[in-house]
Amino acid sequence: MRVLDAAAVETLLDDEMVLDAIRALFSLPTDPDEVGFGRIDLSHPNGWLRSLPGFIASEDLLGFKVLHRTAGVGMRYTIYVHRLSTGELTGVVDALEVTNLRTGAVSALASDLLAPTQVEVAAIVGTGPVARGQLRALELVRPAAEVRVFARTPENRRAFVDEMSRFVSGRLVDSPTLDAALDGAEMVTLATKATAPVLQAKHIVGGIHVNSVGPASRDRIEVDPGIFESFDRVVCDSVNLVVDEAGDAFLAVARHGFDPKRAEGLADVVSGSRGRTGAAEMTLFKSVGTGVQDLIVAARLLELAHAAGVGTVLGDVNSIKPIAPDR
Repeated sequence: MRVLDAAAVETLLDDEMVLDAIRALFSLPTDPDEVGFGRIDLSHPNGWLRSLPGFIASEDLLGFKVLHRTAGVGMRYTIYVHRLSTGELTGVVDALEVTNLRTGAVSALASDLLAPTQVEVAAIVGTGPVARGQLRALELVRPAAEVRVFARTPENRRAFVDEMSRFVSGRLVDSPTLDAALDGAEMVTLATKATAPVLQAKHIVGGIHVNSVGPASRDRIEVDPGIFESFDRVVCDSVNLVVDEAGDAFLAVARHGFDPKRAEGLADVVSGSRGRTGAAEMTLFKSVGTGVQDLIVAARLLELAHAAGVGTVLGDVNSIKPIAPDR
């Protein structure tokens, strides 16, 4: 069993590797015997804990990510990787940066299918770690001549532009207002903790593609729930989870008449190769994340770590109680 701490992950993690892993995941059959995932939430006196279990049969992977928030301390993320065939624990991986980059890779995969082929102007709203992962991944599939950055705090915008300019081939621009950032943008990415709509009807025009990856909770709202119907296509990493957990999608269905049957799963879009259908098409991609997204990236990291001799190798910490033979 190999343990990869944050420093080990940093030496191995690569944007293209993460995107390749995510593309492989969403290219698998949607058969429930091939890929399965779930969610377990627990509140406690000092915060909350969420477990994201999942399996990928063809990869012989079983495992889960645990993320938990402790009041006054912050968030912690860890991925546990097992062999599906034997149950053996093969690795434990620090998951903070994995989470940021795989979230970006999922948006990049969706954008590669749904965004305009050529993007002159893109916008990103939010300047936190998730926004950084989005920018890095989107550069692999839709490098824009200009990427406008907006956040409410000017210092955060400037720091983001200074830090992230080396990751993009075009201009990274500090936008003083949301409207200035979104005006004329062909691809918009929302990576915020907003509790009120950021994207509104006035911001969506023919040909636009939007990625919305804000936190997966019903109190978070990035897209005006009333404009879901305005999009020609709404695609989700998991339709059921998005509609249940993302506040804007939940309200779009509960209060604004959006039919969840209109939404498409990203895996179905990938397998059907049904990309953008016209220059004027308006598309929305919503993501809340699943444990299998983390699991496949962590498994790839463990393979690289084994080859490079990186990480800490421990003995068996996953004792087995054998199944008694039939009598």
